[in-house]
Amino acid sequence: MEIFINEVSLEGQYLTDAEFKDAVIIFKSIFDLLNKKTKQKIIYKEDSNLFVNYDAIKGSNFQQSLNQIKDKSLKLAFKNIVFNKLNAKEWRKEQVHSLNDYFDYFTPQSCRDVRNTSLAEVAERQFQNSYITYLVINFTNSSFIIAHPDINKCCLISIIKNNDETQSIDLDSLDNQAALENWLEKKLKLSKIEYDESSTVPPQDEQTILRDTKRFKRTGIRYDNRVVYCEISTGKYWYVDNLHYGKAAHLEVLDKTGQRHLGEADLQGEIDESKSDSEKNINIS
Repeated sequence: MEIFINEVSLEGQYLTDAEFKDAVIIFKSIFDLLNKKTKQKIIYKEDSNLFVNYDAIKGSNFQQSLNQIKDKSLKLAFKNIVFNKLNAKEWRKEQVHSLNDYFDYFTPQSCRDVRNTSLAEVAERQFQNSYITYLVINFTNSSFIIAHPDINKCCLISIIKNNDETQSIDLDSLDNQAALENWLEKKLKLSKIEYDESSTVPPQDEQTILRDTKRFKRTGIRYDNRVVYCEISTGKYWYVDNLHYGKAAHLEVLDKTGQRHLGEADLQGEIDESKSDSEKNINIS
């Protein structure tokens, strides 16, 4: 999943520092939820130096607007989302779209040039890679408010490439946490894959990291009535421990011979090697 921060949605729409602060709080809550709900994602943003080209508080560029926020912890948290290279990558370093192409944000009322912006980049990526899931995060109260036809509280950004109105590139977008909840449910079916730690039964395979078909493949092996999976890149064997549930639920991980137990993993795939057990093995022949 690739997530793009839409700097074009900074339009000087905030009249006071209090309004911008509220927008930053909402923006932060979106990424807090993303970090909680999704592990496999890449966040992209515009070149940090180019954010000054956009106003947040009316009449003040982005950096000036940010400096007006007095809450230091909120400001730092926001900067970590947008400017920390460990959290958000600058897409220009791996740019896909051509500067020779035209990209316009199209609405029934108007058409807006978005060449050489994050919107042009994510549109081109979606155009080329339909198998990847893309999401655009807007700042609140922007002009990107066309209602999504399929996902409640989300918006749709239609991009026209090279004036070809017959093939618009429709991007999912949102600007609040409730919309993100709806989007995640629609795209990832989280209600089906999230495991309730108060449960009295072990998790299903799809409620663990084993649902990642790019990382794991099913084998014909079963252990304690659970399917054993092979990790494609390493050959390691993984399966859900069928004797533990709730907060104690975990997976067992063995080496590619099936004879050496490497440890226990949580449902997100983090292995605790201190829990390796020399008596655990599986027959893979």
